[in-house]
Amino acid sequence: MKFVRLAVVLLAVITLSACSSSDEHADEFGAWAGTLEYVASVDASPGPDSGGMTAHLVVDGAIPNADLVSLVDSLRGRAADESIAPAAINLIVGNAWGFSTDDAGVNVSTINQLRDDPLFVGATIWYQPLDAAPTYVGGLHGTVGSQAGLRDAPAALTAAYTSNGGDLDGVLVSVSTADGEFSITGDGETQPDTAIKLWQAISGRVLPTAVAAAVDKGGESLTLTVGSAEEKAAAEAIGAQFPDVTLTVTL
Repeated sequence: MKFVRLAVVLLAVITLSACSSSDEHADEFGAWAGTLEYVASVDASPGPDSGGMTAHLVVDGAIPNADLVSLVDSLRGRAADESIAPAAINLIVGNAWGFSTDDAGVNVSTINQLRDDPLFVGATIWYQPLDAAPTYVGGLHGTVGSQAGLRDAPAALTAAYTSNGGDLDGVLVSVSTADGEFSITGDGETQPDTAIKLWQAISGRVLPTAVAAAVDKGGESLTLTVGSAEEKAAAEAIGAQFPDVTLTVTL
């Protein structure tokens, strides 16, 4: 019995020491990152792996592109020294541009290109929010200032990512208006082209208040919100001409 009690005590000490070490590891990283130029705040906490951690940094939106790259290089270097996975470090710049770090610097280069593109008012590239919902899916997400901007946004978003070395295979690509009411979601280079055509056809008769066009492994879909039963009937009648698109119309 004495040996059993001793083993239990030793296990508790080891567990507490591991937790303490992980906490200290995160605290040290957070304290260091908080001293870097343009970094407004850091939230670092122990990760699921032994000795690992996750960190979210809020960065001044006025940071120049070159300085943002330098900041990421510093974070990536520290991560390598401490065996932290690059994707565990996420930055949000100016409350509009979010991304995780990566070994090749693809994500920060993509964000810088999008920051210079007047079509976009925000974007996230493989960003993992601090308190992500269980349904959250990473990938490429772009935000435009108006519904008209949605037309060119998917191509611009994917071009920015691939031109900086990103691979689109199996990557969720979505663009939306700033209010989130209108969106297009694709799968890699595949976009919901037929659903968008249906959207355009319906908009010639009905003015939807919210629209989501999407494509995934199950095919294309279009979800609309309209203002009356008459508009709903009109939209569904047009939708019958597009059997390859799953149409859902709500009031």
